[in-house]
Amino acid sequence: QILVLKTDTQDLVASFRVTTGTSNTTAIKSIEFARKGSCFLINTADRIIRVYDGREILTCGRDGEPEPMQKLQDLVNRTPWKKCCFSGDGEYIVAGSARQHALYIWEKSIGNLVKILHGTRGELLLDVAWHPVRPIIASISSGVVSIWAQNQVENWSAFAPDFKELDENVEYEERESEFDIEDEDKSEPEQTGADAAEDEEVDVTSVDPIAAFCSSDEELEDSKALLYLPIAPEVEDPEENPYGPPPDAVQSSLADDGLGSEKKRPSSSDGPQAPKKKPKTTNIELQGVPND
Repeated sequence: QILVLKTDTQDLVASFRVTTGTSNTTAIKSIEFARKGSCFLINTADRIIRVYDGREILTCGRDGEPEPMQKLQDLVNRTPWKKCCFSGDGEYIVAGSARQHALYIWEKSIGNLVKILHGTRGELLLDVAWHPVRPIIASISSGVVSIWAQNQVENWSAFAPDFKELDENVEYEERESEFDIEDEDKSEPEQTGADAAEDEEVDVTSVDPIAAFCSSDEELEDSKALLYLPIAPEVEDPEENPYGPPPDAVQSSLADDGLGSEKKRPSSSDGPQAPKKKPKTTNIELQGVPND
């Protein structure tokens, strides 16, 4: 029978009996708790390792009947177990045989037998322990401690892409120009990508037309033809507005409105007219203009 007591008050919290499928109970040899989680295992005299969840035990209370999470046993040889324990992370269970130096390892979540480790023949197992962090198991027999660990396979090819593993010593043949500062026989590698683009000469004077802004009507035109930009010359202090209506049109419009007699422009008899200023002209000579 398993009793669960509260440590500070020593009160009985839960209890249950370990049965063998019928009403018969079996003797309990040892109890082991996992370092992580709330699971524990019970090694009984019926050669079965039962794994329980501590939270379920507390839920069932006194005289409960909780079901084990896993039942681990050797169905072929019916091996009794000398010592059982959890792995450091609580995901595996190892059990040592009481008949020979053999270790059985199960996966706790699914209950599958993962590995059987055989020690020295003719020696009986006394104790077994699992490392709290690393996947290392220590088993004790008569005067011998066996350390079980994974085989570390060294793969040096992962350190360099051109690394070559050697099974034996190989005599190295030195090249003639291996330790020369400058290899005279070495050919210059062809430049590609960014290195080749740096050596190209960039033309900053010629202007290539952009195809998106060109029309099909401009294909027949001479690319070297002179572009004519119409512009009006600027005249300093113009007397009359060259872009406005003539003076006669202004006078006729004023006469129609009845204002011609009052706002009539003075005639030549009223006084001498101011001399007109000559417009300023500028001669522009264009080079290479075709003669029509």
